[in-house]
Amino acid sequence: MKKIYFIAVTLLLLTTKCGDDFLVRAPLNQITEENFWKTDQDATMAVNAIYDALQTDLGYRLGGLMFGDVAADDMTCFDVNWFVPQDNFTVNPSDPQVLAAWRAWWAGVARSNAVLDRVPAITMDETLKQRLLNEAKFLRAVSYFNIVTIWGDAPLMVHELEQSKVFTVTRQPQAEIWAQIEKDFTDAQGLPLSYPNEAGRATKGAAMAFLSRTYLYEKKWQEAANKAKEVIDLGIYNLHDQYIKNYQTAFENSVESIFEIQYVAGTGGWGNNEGNWVPSYTGPGNTAYVASGAWGIVLPATASKDIYEADDNRRAVNLFEQGSVYNNTPFDPKWSQTGLMLAKYIVGDLPVATEGAIDGERNMPIIRYAEVLLTYAEALNELGQTTTAESYLNKIRARAGLDPKTGLDQDAFRDAVMQERRIEFFGEGHRFFDLRRAGKLDEAVRIDAGKANYTEPKNLYFPIPQAERDLNPGLEQNTGY
Repeated sequence: MKKIYFIAVTLLLLTTKCGDDFLVRAPLNQITEENFWKTDQDATMAVNAIYDALQTDLGYRLGGLMFGDVAADDMTCFDVNWFVPQDNFTVNPSDPQVLAAWRAWWAGVARSNAVLDRVPAITMDETLKQRLLNEAKFLRAVSYFNIVTIWGDAPLMVHELEQSKVFTVTRQPQAEIWAQIEKDFTDAQGLPLSYPNEAGRATKGAAMAFLSRTYLYEKKWQEAANKAKEVIDLGIYNLHDQYIKNYQTAFENSVESIFEIQYVAGTGGWGNNEGNWVPSYTGPGNTAYVASGAWGIVLPATASKDIYEADDNRRAVNLFEQGSVYNNTPFDPKWSQTGLMLAKYIVGDLPVATEGAIDGERNMPIIRYAEVLLTYAEALNELGQTTTAESYLNKIRARAGLDPKTGLDQDAFRDAVMQERRIEFFGEGHRFFDLRRAGKLDEAVRIDAGKANYTEPKNLYFPIPQAERDLNPGLEQNTGY
């Protein structure tokens, strides 16, 4: 089996105790609370439904691009029906995309809590039960990681709640959310290293890698370094020999991938499918590039072509620009308002004729071994071990065809790591959050990118959706909204 299909058939998880405000899709069958939560199959289906929350439209499907890239300096949006407010920082609490993202990530929390509360009572194989519970902890931590990085303080819910109580929860300090994320990822390290026939499930390595990312965001440098080194020492991950392989279907779930969102084309019609929407949102209308045509809703900023060193082979994977040729068809800069288009979710494979609009085959990488190497390098540098950190940074540069960086002081090395992250994870939802934790959002976004509406502290986080505050006035709004 290429990958497990995480299609939600257990959305009762959200109808029993969590309230309609968390629903993202209608139930697909007549499963009820009374006839569910009885067997190991029920438990597995319930965990699969958590994965489905991550796949949703403004979860990892498009949310990474919106929050992590369009709101930063390297991507832009000209389509007023989509992400222009995030791009120019006129976003407000009534924004439908922010609401969709909020509901996606809270669906992940709610479904995880349902599993963690109900599966322990099922009579089933204990090894499978513990694995499923650890998967639920991993997925709850992933959901909370996105919640705390997008909105900051948040309600902390680790059990199912009656609907009336859901509408009375209040936001807790970020430190409490981060502590729960650490705990869940730590527990999830009890997961298997791999699954023989179910690619895409959370693993021990994924829990460890996410935990190292968590420590990095918290600036817990020693813990981040230690955990990243543990991932390296597992000896099961490596860099692909070519950067482009991270975006080719033939190499999905392979040596560099630690966790990726699974997509498969052809499972439904417009919007009601398990496909990847990103090629349709980032590609040109020419069907030689995307079989169904695309709309170029999210585009690289004009200045993003200037961030590369000469001979950086990642440029041709990240960007379609003047001189690019794909599928024997030259790229026309007139297809884009910036003269550029994001290539990495298209260029790796030829178009698939059976893919429909917003129904792509390619998976979405969430955490790769390259990130672990750069986390280790960054954390070592912050601990004053810059010389030791150099070789890990230079592994990334070597694959890109670039000369090594040596002899840098701590500040220069810090900038070098940020630059490698900027290019290595271009269009993968990291940039806004990297700039924020480095204290460089204002410089990069307002000054360099010219997004004049950006202000701090307001735009460090996104607004709590007004629709949710109407249901629960106790959800205090973020500063400035």
